[in-house]
Amino acid sequence: MATWRRDGRLTGGQRLLCAGLAGALSLSLTAPLELATVLAQVGVVRGHARGPWATGHRVWRAEGPRALWKGNAVACLRLFPCSVVQLAAYRKFVVMFTDDLGHISQWSSIMAGSLAGMVSTIVTYPTDLIKTRLIVQNMLEPSYRGLLHAFSTIYQQEGFLALYRGVSLTVVGALPFSAGSLLVHMNLEKIWNGPRDQFSLPQNFANVCLAAAVTQTLSFPFETVKRKMQSPGASQMYKDNYLGPGYAKRNMGHVVHRTERFVYSNMIGMVFFCLFDYWRFAKRLEPSATTASPTYMSSDGL
Repeated sequence: MATWRRDGRLTGGQRLLCAGLAGALSLSLTAPLELATVLAQVGVVRGHARGPWATGHRVWRAEGPRALWKGNAVACLRLFPCSVVQLAAYRKFVVMFTDDLGHISQWSSIMAGSLAGMVSTIVTYPTDLIKTRLIVQNMLEPSYRGLLHAFSTIYQQEGFLALYRGVSLTVVGALPFSAGSLLVHMNLEKIWNGPRDQFSLPQNFANVCLAAAVTQTLSFPFETVKRKMQSPGASQMYKDNYLGPGYAKRNMGHVVHRTERFVYSNMIGMVFFCLFDYWRFAKRLEPSATTASPTYMSSDGL
């Protein structure tokens, strides 16, 4: 059991700014890996040499170096509304799960974080779909000229529900994600053979990488199906009620040979952790005594 209390060393605006800046920079640094992952998930690289480097090189040669950051501006823009919704939802869920003595169990804390992440992802889901469309399209012959143009075009040509195609996979994928988070955090003290509140900076960094690797690997089949449903022409290829236990099973090969997802997950965790720690140092803060609860993240690390 843990006691939940508000950390008053940073205001809400300062926390949002730190998370937004760290998230935007981490997404920008790892955008080429995200592009390679999405292209592999939707099947664009089928028949070509696979792997993040081969995919990135092919996109560079065909569309230019700027193409490696396709969709990154949308991913960065959605960080701030997503963070606002997630923080607000997390506080509400924590209050719901906290007992009369102000205590909250580890499982309840993980569930609160997962549910808050799901809420924020669903609210901002159209921007995630648009990011996928921008990544898949050819920059030299674009179908969408930006966020607003893509939103308007998809709404007019495919209808409002098309902006939420594949959102059901977000809910389904949260289940293995939460299970992976609980599995990792329940065994941290056994792994390090010591109490959690005495973990050093390198140990916390390793914990972030381990949790990201396990949770993203478990939820990766659902992420793959979601990306396929988000891609152009998905309305003719998939139905939203065809969620994918069978489809995901036939595509489990993506988990085996998509090692770039493991690299990407760890780089997101590493960069975000280091940048947040830098902003905390810039604010002259001492290391927090509380342990952050894991939240359900999309491919953007949210």
